[in-house]
Amino acid sequence: MEAFHHPWNRDDTSLSLTRSELEQCCSSRKMALMTQENYAVGQRVPSAFNLTQFYTLTEKIHNLLRKKSPFPEKLYKTCSVVGNSGVLRESNCADHIDGADYVFRCNMPPLNDKRHLSHVGTKSNFTTVPMSMLRKYGKIEKSQELKDRWYNQTLQYEGMVIIKKPKDSTAVMQAELEKRRTDLRVAYEDPAHFIAVQKYWAQRGLPRKITSGFYVITVALMLCEQVNVYGFWPFPFDDSGGKVRYHYYYAPIFVAPETHDMAVEFMKVRELHQKGVIKMQLGKCQDKKPVRKHRKL
Repeated sequence: MEAFHHPWNRDDTSLSLTRSELEQCCSSRKMALMTQENYAVGQRVPSAFNLTQFYTLTEKIHNLLRKKSPFPEKLYKTCSVVGNSGVLRESNCADHIDGADYVFRCNMPPLNDKRHLSHVGTKSNFTTVPMSMLRKYGKIEKSQELKDRWYNQTLQYEGMVIIKKPKDSTAVMQAELEKRRTDLRVAYEDPAHFIAVQKYWAQRGLPRKITSGFYVITVALMLCEQVNVYGFWPFPFDDSGGKVRYHYYYAPIFVAPETHDMAVEFMKVRELHQKGVIKMQLGKCQDKKPVRKHRKL
């Protein structure tokens, strides 16, 4: 963690160069989400999991997509990207995280556990949904119990929940939120964007598939003036030898270790921090922030 303890300054030259390169291949504002503007009925859609596979976009699925991108042309001033590492435990970072203009969260972490409120915060604008959770709702069409469970599980989030692929079960999940909520909507990740981002980083030292967390950091770089990153630490011990849990909360780990190279990916995060492109927070948030009233859950 030592590399992250030195004073940090944003380097606008390095940041502008990185953002410009990314915009040329994979604009987040235009491409991060599937919309009716960038996809037509009958169009073939690639798979982010298998580059040789495609599916054809039906009219029913096309109607699930947002009409256009929800992201403004003007950059958000500050953004928090929040991973789920155990390094967040006892971090006192909630007010730093929630004080940002826009908050990205990965894999629908629990935000309503009182033990963690002062460390991880409650604000959410963009929250990815893990595939493991989607599988739990595969039979939601015929189950009111699953519909209620999905609704109750999403009460702790606002803004958008981002699903990997639109299909019949996610259509029901989307309809439930539209019927019962006004402050949360479903959106769908554009696999073409993920593939383009993956290619960009593969050319820069990350040949293995990037994690959803690193992907979200990349999305944020093109939408935010300053990106502050929390909860990213892939190692079982900190630099003092203390144990660090994989997640700050209890959850089974579904990803096979050979899928990603998290150590190499973390070195890239460190490189971006040292270049002044992103600010990475490890350990406790020391300086005081104005106390933000947490949203009731």
